Amino acid sequence: MFSKSPPSIHFIGSFLVFLCLLFISSVNQVFSKQQEIHKIKADSLFKLYNQVDSDTDKLYILSELVQEIHYSDTALKYYQEAIELSKLLGNKHLEAQNINRLGVYYRNMNLQEEALQLYEEALELSLESGDQTQIGHSLNNIGQMYYYKEYFDEALSYYLQARKYFEEVNDKNGLGYNFTGMSLVLGELGRYKEAVDLIDKAILIREELGELRQVMVSKFNRADLLLDLGIYDEAEKDIWKLYEYGVANDYIRAINALSKLVELKVKIGEKEEAIKYAELAQKLHEEKPFSESMIEIYQMMNQVYFNLGDLEMSKKYQNLLQAERNIIKNEKTKVYLAGLTIKNQKEQIDFLNREKALIKENEKFKLYLTAGLIISLLVISIAYLLVYRALKREKVNLKLLSQQKEEIELHQQELQRLNHVKDKIFSILAHDLKGPLNSLSGLIKLIQEDGLTKEEFESYIPIIAENLGSNNILLENILVWSRSQMKGLEVVNTEIDIQALVQKNIEYLYHSGYYKGQVMINDITPKTMASADKNMLDIIIRNLLSNALKFTKKNDQVIISSSIKGTNLVIKISDEGVGILRKNLEKLFGNEFFSTPGTHQERGTGIGLILTKELVQINKGTIWVESEYGAGSTFYFEIPRA
Repeated sequence: MFSKSPPSIHFIGSFLVFLCLLFISSVNQVFSKQQEIHKIKADSLFKLYNQVDSDTDKLYILSELVQEIHYSDTALKYYQEAIELSKLLGNKHLEAQNINRLGVYYRNMNLQEEALQLYEEALELSLESGDQTQIGHSLNNIGQMYYYKEYFDEALSYYLQARKYFEEVNDKNGLGYNFTGMSLVLGELGRYKEAVDLIDKAILIREELGELRQVMVSKFNRADLLLDLGIYDEAEKDIWKLYEYGVANDYIRAINALSKLVELKVKIGEKEEAIKYAELAQKLHEEKPFSESMIEIYQMMNQVYFNLGDLEMSKKYQNLLQAERNIIKNEKTKVYLAGLTIKNQKEQIDFLNREKALIKENEKFKLYLTAGLIISLLVISIAYLLVYRALKREKVNLKLLSQQKEEIELHQQELQRLNHVKDKIFSILAHDLKGPLNSLSGLIKLIQEDGLTKEEFESYIPIIAENLGSNNILLENILVWSRSQMKGLEVVNTEIDIQALVQKNIEYLYHSGYYKGQVMINDITPKTMASADKNMLDIIIRNLLSNALKFTKKNDQVIISSSIKGTNLVIKISDEGVGILRKNLEKLFGNEFFSTPGTHQERGTGIGLILTKELVQINKGTIWVESEYGAGSTFYFEIPRA
């Protein structure tokens, strides 16, 4: 048996955590003061912006303001206004600068494709104006996007081009960003020595510029490289620097640093130190949550305590790990929805800009029309024609707007339907699949731990097969039904031997969890051929047979037969089961999920019969049922003959 870790580990760790928290509380006021400074500066710039009348002054104030509120929800509006003013004034430098920064805003919202488009637009503007600084930043940002996409060779190419432009104008700030980003790419390419040399240069530049935050970022990146090289002492120094900075300015960076310290201590076998840093990270996480780094810490702590034999603490961290994963999942959903909102806002802004341009054109047109009335009747005639054409265009535009509104409403309805589909799939995956899989996991664990004999092991095989067979049918139904909801099913008609297909499914279901000793009779004449999609017809027959088995008992008969009806073939599946209540008959093939327990209290999802109906209809057929409660049920479906 495992032995638990000594209590002294927990005591020492808790004591050190207490000392660190005393230090943290002493710098909280500094952090709050810095936040207040940013807020005061942003408020001051906003007031100044509302006071000035000159577009040029507004542009420069906006370009400074967006730097202060870059991470706020209102930043998007002011970025757009700054870009429009830059275009109006012909200031390509600030236009490219604000487009680049707007790209960073989109990148932070996980809108990577939109960010890349903005970076490329900024690059094109900068090349036109010859602004080498903005050319460098645009190339640098594009290189970063390719790094995120894991196109490391392409990323390196863009970083090298950016470096050339920064060096030509001696832009040290740009070189600091360039060297830091390029070192990450070189590290991914396995060129560690070059990566460390480059990040060292970035640190020297940023120290010279007095950019403490960026110095910490570069040193943390260097620590990653040193960890990969196994130079742990130097890596620990850099990580501690980031931790100290994070405690004073940003708990998220402090937690990030502690995650690396835990990783380092685990690698060198100092488990007590790793536990101490993990507990400290937990305290910081409670004040400023940062799930991404905590997930890494919880994973490592789970393994550390498991290796120490402390299964109780290992289980605790396993539960914490699952909770943080759920938080990350929810946060990703929120970010995705926020991204969609921003995209919609951008489209609305673009539309309003186009509408504004049209209004200006109409105003200009009216001015020319007035002048034309004064000059001559001929001009009036021409102007009349132009007005008529303009009105006609507006009518077309109004019609297009109406169509777009209808399309948006249809898209909204489709999104709601897809959300319903998603929720149902998640519900099934979380509940209906979890139970059988847990049972299967328990059986396997029993087999592993109990030292079973060969005969005992073989006795468990049918149980495992039943679990896998039942789950297989459920998974297949979920996947096919999901594709049908997403309009992704295509019918491939072939000639199918119905008797053989039914027999194959009977043999399959003998080994599933649905079989309880019933008698399945294939009464279809050999070589009875139908024209349909074979895979879909296979699912139809399997679902109807498994449904019959679900609601029958041992020795009950399930009979499958066929008959000809004109150019169609009617397949009949009858059983001696419990039958269906009259009030439930109408629910079987509706749009809502409906299911009742089987004779052994088997639970269902309701997907099977809904999917069966859809597959029958896709294959130009119909399906119906006849049943009397207590006297069995008969399902019929009709499809074209071959």
